[in-house]
Amino acid sequence: MQPVAETEQSLSIERKLKLHEARESIIGRLAAKLPTSINLDSFLRVIVAELGRMMEVDRCDIIKLTSEGELLISHEWRANETVPSSLDARIPVDVTTLSQHLDVKQPIRLDDTSAPEHDYKVRFFAKSLGTRSLLVVPVILGDEVLGLIGMHHTRTPRHWTDEEVAFLVSIAMQLAIGYQYTRIYTDKKREAETTKALLEIANVLNARSDFGEVTSAVLERALSLVGADYCALGVLDSDEKRISLAAFKASPHAVTDNVRGLIEAHGQSMDITAYPAMVDVLSQGKTLKLQETDLPLPVRIIFNATLGGRAALVSPVHIAGHTFGLLGLVWSEPRDQFKDHEVALVEGIADQIGTALERDHLSAEVMRLKSALHERYGEDRIIGQARAIRRAIELAMSVADTQTSVLIQG
Repeated sequence: MQPVAETEQSLSIERKLKLHEARESIIGRLAAKLPTSINLDSFLRVIVAELGRMMEVDRCDIIKLTSEGELLISHEWRANETVPSSLDARIPVDVTTLSQHLDVKQPIRLDDTSAPEHDYKVRFFAKSLGTRSLLVVPVILGDEVLGLIGMHHTRTPRHWTDEEVAFLVSIAMQLAIGYQYTRIYTDKKREAETTKALLEIANVLNARSDFGEVTSAVLERALSLVGADYCALGVLDSDEKRISLAAFKASPHAVTDNVRGLIEAHGQSMDITAYPAMVDVLSQGKTLKLQETDLPLPVRIIFNATLGGRAALVSPVHIAGHTFGLLGLVWSEPRDQFKDHEVALVEGIADQIGTALERDHLSAEVMRLKSALHERYGEDRIIGQARAIRRAIELAMSVADTQTSVLIQG
């Protein structure tokens, strides 16, 4: 019969081996998937389950940092159904505030979260997670905290060993590498998709000459690319104080009765000086990213009820460095903050429309000049190309400095 101390030592060695095997398994799976099919979301769902079982905890989760600075539980594994779930929960403690009490770039070990020596904000943070014993390890890329790996005991305290912390730190390092590869891959893929979309729009511009047909096709393509409910193109008048509706397009599922009614009631032209935000977009030449939560309550009610919007992008349309109009896209459902690639795509579409407008104006100007020349020098209405007739025309044009009727006999 083995002594108790020897048995505890053998169990400790056995556990270390299991942790090492689990780490190698996760690294191997990550290395195998990255070069071919990168899906960090599905990978994390598997990882939280493996980590939770290996660490013998009640709950294991991935906590992400949102663009608003809050904490969001994006992935979760629970030992059984009796363990309370916190999936998709937003933790009402922003990272800046939490960093004042805890170093979020270092592992956080709280064997008993209810212990009085802990700061009340730390206890509140743990209570919001429904946790009695907590181990949190950050996923760091450079100096950026991408997220947190959380281990929870919900009922009783637990002592977290150095080996367990070291194990989670090594896993977090691998997840950071995986995230970096994913971000690079995703950015390049989005860049390629944006370039392809803009080339398709350029082909539409080159294939058609009528500006109305071109804008209709481009706006329809823009809706399908960004998933907006409707979009509109406004062109500035010559005094740059009014903007006129040049084109309007809605997706098949969009409800735009109120918007169309507004257009019919007030006409297709409006005074932009009454809307400071639009004036700023025109003067600064930068895209306006609008969320309903950013608006004062009275304006928000109008935006929701009349325009049917919850979010919008408004991008200036430039011609030769001068703002010529606005391209607006509206979403009728709440959505997350706009991504950089979405803004870049909309700005690219606005530039393409600017190209079409410039070409349309140049074509109109050429036709106008050609018509004026024909009115002034109307020799193309004379039938006959004999040298004597052409000579008579030249003599008549050199004599008359205004439009003059000339009788040619012979």
